Amino acid sequence: MKFEMTPQILLPNDIADCKLTFTAQQTTYVSGITIFHPTEIQVTPSSISGVGWLSVGQSYEFPFTIKAKESGIYTLTIYINTLNGSIKQSLTIRVVNRMPDVVLDKTILTLNEVNTIHFTITSPVNVENVVVIPLFNANPKIIYVQDGKGSFKFEPKKPQPLKFKICFYNGRNYHEVVRTVNVSYIQSKGVLINVTSKYPVTLIGDVVPVNVEVANLREDTIYSVNVTALNGISSKNYVKIPTIKSEETAKASFDLCFRNSGIKNVKIEVSYEDEFNNLYREEKVLTIRVLNETALQFSGIDVKTDLEGLTITGDVSNNGRSKVYNIFVTASTSGQTKTYYIDSLEPSDFDTFEFTFTNYSNTITLKVKWTNEIGEVFETTKVINIPSHEIQVESVSGIDYVAIGVTLAVLVFVVLLIVLAWKRRK
Repeated sequence: MKFEMTPQILLPNDIADCKLTFTAQQTTYVSGITIFHPTEIQVTPSSISGVGWLSVGQSYEFPFTIKAKESGIYTLTIYINTLNGSIKQSLTIRVVNRMPDVVLDKTILTLNEVNTIHFTITSPVNVENVVVIPLFNANPKIIYVQDGKGSFKFEPKKPQPLKFKICFYNGRNYHEVVRTVNVSYIQSKGVLINVTSKYPVTLIGDVVPVNVEVANLREDTIYSVNVTALNGISSKNYVKIPTIKSEETAKASFDLCFRNSGIKNVKIEVSYEDEFNNLYREEKVLTIRVLNETALQFSGIDVKTDLEGLTITGDVSNNGRSKVYNIFVTASTSGQTKTYYIDSLEPSDFDTFEFTFTNYSNTITLKVKWTNEIGEVFETTKVINIPSHEIQVESVSGIDYVAIGVTLAVLVFVVLLIVLAWKRRK
């Protein structure tokens, strides 16, 4: 005698499909089959009569169903009535009132981060076609369980227990159950921004390198990271970093300059997205002091005048910490402008210029114009006052009236000598 039952373990109100197979050991007549069962179990049909003759080795299959009303362990007694006597078989039926459960691989979650959670379905019965529906904002919304396992991602905004609806089949019996899992929450460590500069004090027009480190202290990956430098002229608007994995650090750098003096609060803003495209912003402020001096300065100015005109010499010094390019030094006086070109100057380097003017006024305007390392153009001006005794007297129509006066005086003196000599001869 062989007995088959699907499912083998029942839940309350489940129906099991059963089949009893009787194989004759000798030729015999089977008058009927009867199943005795407790009242908590329904058996349909519970008996059959007039099965008929079975020859040696011939089998007879008797299908029936069992429905369990409530949990417990029950015994079925089956009698097969044959011509040679009755054959008795006892069967044990288990009905349990324990539904499947969800077991998470971690129960400490981080707020405001994308938590990846794996789970296992545990069950006293053999469940099939299991679907888990998280009753909170998880991704995916519906999880089709394979081999009793599944996973989801969840970004909690506030502490809450996690509820799941488990849908499954036990044999041909469909069930749904809601399970609650209590979890703990911790605060996210977020993103750490470190901003540094070698030169917290700088000059107008000089280039200041600013270094930024973005450390992802979160437990998930962040995406589309934009690092932006505000409050200053920058070599670039922003630096974009595609991804930063958990516990990794990315670096960015900016070259900044300033057009006026004062205390400058350079704000470094970092924006990023998580896996669910939620946008976050963090910022850090770096203070830089800009002195009221330009990176290029005039020094060693010397002015000399003689009968041929005026000569002005001096140096253009790079007092900054960055290289400068395309330097134009100009001197202007009496409507005249002369230019001296310097290709580049390294930090702490200088170059000497010289200008000569035959005609000049009581002031000379010196101007130096240059381009710094990030392509910004700056200039500074210095006005030189010439003392009045050094100012050349300009001629009118090319006649030197002082020289003419001297000549006339000499001629008068010679005429007087001639007149006196003539009178003496008389």
